[in-house]
Amino acid sequence: MSGITAAVIFLLFACYLGIQVFKNFQLRQLNVSLKAKDYETVEKLADMSMTRKLLGDYTCDLYKLRALYLAQDIAHFEEMLQHMIAATYKNPADKKSFLEQYFHTFLLKENQKYADWLLEAIRQSGDEKLIRYTEQAYEVMFHKRTDLIETMDAQIDAKQYYGFPLGVVLFMIGKQYEYLGDEENAGSYYRSAKVCFHPKALYIPVIRDSLKRLGQPEDIQEGMRAQSRRR
Repeated sequence: MSGITAAVIFLLFACYLGIQVFKNFQLRQLNVSLKAKDYETVEKLADMSMTRKLLGDYTCDLYKLRALYLAQDIAHFEEMLQHMIAATYKNPADKKSFLEQYFHTFLLKENQKYADWLLEAIRQSGDEKLIRYTEQAYEVMFHKRTDLIETMDAQIDAKQYYGFPLGVVLFMIGKQYEYLGDEENAGSYYRSAKVCFHPKALYIPVIRDSLKRLGQPEDIQEGMRAQSRRR
Protein backbone atom coordinates (compact mmCIF):
# COMPACT_ATOMS: atom_id res chain seq x y z
CA MET A 1 0.00 0.00 0.00
CA SER A 2 1.45 3.37 -1.03
CA GLY A 3 1.74 6.30 1.35
CA ILE A 4 -0.85 8.28 -0.64
CA THR A 5 -3.41 5.44 -0.43
CA ALA A 6 -2.84 5.08 3.28
CA ALA A 7 -3.26 8.83 3.76
CA VAL A 8 -6.56 8.83 1.81
CA ILE A 9 -7.89 5.91 3.86
CA PHE A 10 -6.88 7.66 7.06
CA LEU A 11 -8.61 10.90 6.01
CA LEU A 12 -11.79 9.06 5.04
CA PHE A 13 -11.83 7.24 8.37
CA ALA A 14 -11.20 10.50 10.24
CA CYS A 15 -14.10 12.17 8.39
CA TYR A 16 -16.40 9.24 9.17
CA LEU A 17 -15.38 9.30 12.82
CA GLY A 18 -15.92 13.05 13.00
CA ILE A 19 -19.41 12.73 11.51
CA GLN A 20 -20.33 10.02 14.02
CA VAL A 21 -19.04 12.12 16.92
CA PHE A 22 -21.05 15.15 15.81
CA LYS A 23 -24.10 12.98 15.16
CA ASN A 24 -23.95 11.54 18.68
CA PHE A 25 -23.43 15.04 20.05
CA GLN A 26 -26.59 16.30 18.33
CA LEU A 27 -28.59 13.33 19.62
CA ARG A 28 -27.30 13.92 23.13
CA GLN A 29 -28.23 17.60 22.93
CA LEU A 30 -31.75 16.72 21.80
CA ASN A 31 -32.19 14.20 24.61
CA VAL A 32 -30.74 16.51 27.27
CA SER A 33 -32.98 19.39 26.15
CA LEU A 34 -36.04 17.12 26.11
CA LYS A 35 -35.26 15.83 29.60
CA ALA A 36 -34.74 19.40 30.84
CA LYS A 37 -38.12 20.36 29.32
CA ASP A 38 -36.34 22.90 27.12
CA TYR A 39 -38.75 22.25 24.26
CA GLU A 40 -37.84 25.41 22.36
CA THR A 41 -34.23 24.22 22.04
CA VAL A 42 -35.40 20.80 20.87
CA GLU A 43 -37.42 22.45 18.10
CA LYS A 44 -34.52 24.67 17.05
CA LEU A 45 -32.07 21.76 16.96
CA ALA A 46 -34.53 19.56 15.05
CA ASP A 47 -35.02 22.27 12.43
CA MET A 48 -31.29 22.88 11.83
CA SER A 49 -30.26 21.79 8.34
CA MET A 50 -27.07 20.18 9.66
CA THR A 51 -29.02 18.16 12.22
CA ARG A 52 -31.41 16.98 9.54
CA LYS A 53 -28.55 15.96 7.26
CA LEU A 54 -26.92 13.95 10.04
CA LEU A 55 -29.95 12.42 11.75
CA GLY A 56 -32.47 12.43 8.92
CA ASP A 57 -35.86 14.10 8.60
CA TYR A 58 -37.73 11.28 10.32
CA THR A 59 -35.70 11.38 13.54
CA CYS A 60 -35.80 15.19 13.66
CA ASP A 61 -39.55 15.23 13.05
CA LEU A 62 -40.09 12.72 15.89
CA TYR A 63 -38.15 14.88 18.34
CA LYS A 64 -40.03 17.99 17.25
CA LEU A 65 -43.40 16.22 17.55
CA ARG A 66 -42.52 14.98 21.03
CA ALA A 67 -41.41 18.44 22.15
CA LEU A 68 -44.60 20.08 20.89
CA TYR A 69 -46.73 17.43 22.60
CA LEU A 70 -44.96 17.80 25.94
CA ALA A 71 -45.07 21.59 25.65
CA GLN A 72 -48.85 21.26 25.18
CA ASP A 73 -48.64 23.47 22.10
CA ILE A 74 -51.79 21.91 20.68
CA ALA A 75 -52.06 23.96 17.47
CA HIS A 76 -48.46 23.38 16.40
CA PHE A 77 -48.53 19.75 17.60
CA GLU A 78 -51.56 19.01 15.42
CA GLU A 79 -49.89 20.73 12.48
CA MET A 80 -46.74 18.63 12.98
CA LEU A 81 -48.75 15.44 13.42
CA GLN A 82 -50.56 16.08 10.14
CA HIS A 83 -47.21 16.83 8.49
CA MET A 84 -45.76 13.48 9.60
CA ILE A 85 -48.90 11.61 8.56
CA ALA A 86 -48.62 13.09 5.05
CA ALA A 87 -44.82 12.90 4.77
CA THR A 88 -42.86 10.33 2.76
CA TYR A 89 -39.69 9.25 4.53
CA LYS A 90 -36.60 7.63 3.07
CA ASN A 91 -37.22 4.36 4.90
CA PRO A 92 -40.86 3.14 4.56
CA ALA A 93 -40.44 1.17 7.80
CA ASP A 94 -40.03 4.47 9.67
CA LYS A 95 -43.41 5.70 8.49
CA LYS A 96 -45.09 2.42 9.44
CA SER A 97 -43.45 2.52 12.89
CA PHE A 98 -44.61 6.10 13.43
CA LEU A 99 -48.21 5.40 12.41
CA GLU A 100 -48.38 2.22 14.49
CA GLN A 101 -46.79 3.61 17.67
CA TYR A 102 -48.63 6.92 17.70
CA PHE A 103 -51.97 5.31 16.84
CA HIS A 104 -51.66 3.06 19.90
CA THR A 105 -50.44 5.96 22.02
CA PHE A 106 -53.62 7.89 21.35
CA LEU A 107 -55.78 4.77 21.40
CA LEU A 108 -54.73 4.06 24.98
CA LYS A 109 -55.20 7.72 25.89
CA GLU A 110 -58.67 7.42 24.31
CA ASN A 111 -57.97 10.44 22.13
CA GLN A 112 -60.30 9.56 19.27
CA LYS A 113 -59.54 12.65 17.19
CA TYR A 114 -55.86 11.83 16.73
CA ALA A 115 -56.52 8.08 16.52
CA ASP A 116 -58.91 8.77 13.63
CA TRP A 117 -56.23 10.74 11.75
CA LEU A 118 -53.68 7.96 12.16
CA LEU A 119 -56.16 5.17 11.39
CA GLU A 120 -57.03 6.81 8.08
CA ALA A 121 -53.34 6.91 7.14
CA ILE A 122 -52.93 3.26 8.16
CA ARG A 123 -55.87 2.33 5.94
CA GLN A 124 -54.07 3.96 3.02
CA SER A 125 -50.87 2.00 3.68
CA GLY A 126 -52.07 -1.14 1.92
CA ASP A 127 -50.73 -3.34 4.76
CA GLU A 128 -53.68 -5.68 5.28
CA LYS A 129 -52.55 -7.21 8.58
CA LEU A 130 -51.71 -3.81 10.05
CA ILE A 131 -55.07 -2.43 8.92
CA ARG A 132 -56.99 -5.42 10.30
CA TYR A 133 -55.60 -5.49 13.82
CA THR A 134 -55.58 -1.68 14.05
CA GLU A 135 -59.26 -1.46 13.11
CA GLN A 136 -60.13 -4.23 15.57
CA ALA A 137 -58.28 -2.46 18.38
CA TYR A 138 -60.12 0.77 17.51
CA GLU A 139 -63.48 -0.99 17.68
CA VAL A 140 -62.70 -2.55 21.07
CA MET A 141 -61.40 0.64 22.68
CA PHE A 142 -63.76 3.25 21.28
CA HIS A 143 -66.90 1.27 20.53
CA LYS A 144 -66.55 -1.22 23.44
CA ARG A 145 -67.21 -4.19 21.19
CA THR A 146 -67.18 -7.65 22.72
CA ASP A 147 -68.01 -9.75 19.65
CA LEU A 148 -64.48 -9.95 18.23
CA ILE A 149 -63.05 -12.51 20.66
CA GLU A 150 -63.45 -15.58 18.43
CA THR A 151 -62.24 -13.71 15.33
CA MET A 152 -59.11 -12.44 17.06
CA ASP A 153 -58.45 -15.82 18.71
CA ALA A 154 -58.61 -17.44 15.25
CA GLN A 155 -56.00 -14.96 13.99
CA ILE A 156 -53.72 -15.94 16.85
CA ASP A 157 -54.22 -19.66 16.10
CA ALA A 158 -53.37 -18.97 12.45
CA LYS A 159 -50.13 -17.28 13.60
CA GLN A 160 -50.95 -14.10 11.71
CA TYR A 161 -49.22 -11.86 14.26
CA TYR A 162 -46.00 -11.79 16.25
CA GLY A 163 -44.36 -9.39 18.68
CA PHE A 164 -46.08 -6.03 19.20
CA PRO A 165 -49.17 -6.77 17.02
CA LEU A 166 -49.70 -10.10 18.79
CA GLY A 167 -49.49 -8.34 22.15
CA VAL A 168 -52.12 -5.84 21.03
CA VAL A 169 -54.48 -8.58 19.82
CA LEU A 170 -54.12 -10.46 23.12
CA PHE A 171 -54.68 -7.27 25.11
CA MET A 172 -57.82 -6.43 23.13
CA ILE A 173 -59.23 -9.91 23.73
CA GLY A 174 -58.56 -9.40 27.43
CA LYS A 175 -60.29 -6.02 27.24
CA GLN A 176 -63.39 -7.62 25.74
CA TYR A 177 -63.51 -10.24 28.49
CA GLU A 178 -63.21 -7.46 31.05
CA TYR A 179 -66.15 -5.65 29.44
CA LEU A 180 -68.11 -8.89 29.76
CA GLY A 181 -67.21 -9.22 33.44
CA ASP A 182 -65.09 -12.34 32.91
CA GLU A 183 -62.16 -11.26 35.05
CA GLU A 184 -60.39 -14.63 35.00
CA ASN A 185 -60.10 -14.74 31.20
CA ALA A 186 -59.35 -11.02 31.08
CA GLY A 187 -56.40 -11.45 33.44
CA SER A 188 -55.12 -14.48 31.54
CA TYR A 189 -55.05 -12.61 28.23
CA TYR A 190 -53.51 -9.51 29.79
CA ARG A 191 -50.67 -11.63 31.20
CA SER A 192 -50.14 -13.33 27.84
CA ALA A 193 -50.06 -9.93 26.13
CA LYS A 194 -47.46 -8.64 28.57
CA VAL A 195 -44.80 -11.13 27.49
CA CYS A 196 -45.14 -10.02 23.86
CA PHE A 197 -44.06 -6.44 24.55
CA HIS A 198 -40.69 -4.85 25.20
CA PRO A 199 -40.45 -3.91 28.91
CA LYS A 200 -40.63 -0.22 27.96
CA ALA A 201 -43.53 -0.59 25.52
CA LEU A 202 -46.48 1.76 26.04
CA TYR A 203 -48.83 -1.16 26.76
CA ILE A 204 -46.86 -2.43 29.78
CA PRO A 205 -48.05 0.14 32.36
CA VAL A 206 -51.61 -0.20 31.02
CA ILE A 207 -51.51 -3.97 31.47
CA ARG A 208 -50.09 -3.61 34.98
CA ASP A 209 -52.85 -1.16 35.89
CA SER A 210 -55.47 -3.50 34.41
CA LEU A 211 -54.22 -6.49 36.40
CA LYS A 212 -54.01 -4.40 39.55
CA ARG A 213 -57.57 -3.22 39.00
CA LEU A 214 -58.66 -6.87 38.69
CA GLY A 215 -56.65 -7.85 41.75
CA GLN A 216 -54.63 -10.36 39.73
CA PRO A 217 -50.89 -11.16 39.58
CA GLU A 218 -48.68 -10.05 36.67
CA ASP A 219 -46.68 -13.28 36.41
CA ILE A 220 -48.17 -16.01 34.18
CA GLN A 221 -47.20 -18.85 36.53
CA GLU A 222 -48.68 -17.05 39.54
CA GLY A 223 -51.82 -16.42 37.53
CA MET A 224 -52.14 -20.10 36.65
CA ARG A 225 -51.70 -21.07 40.30
CA ALA A 226 -54.34 -18.54 41.32
CA GLN A 227 -56.76 -19.97 38.76
CA SER A 228 -56.12 -23.50 40.04
CA ARG A 229 -56.87 -22.45 43.62
CA ARG A 230 -60.16 -20.85 42.54
CA ARG A 231 -61.20 -24.07 40.87
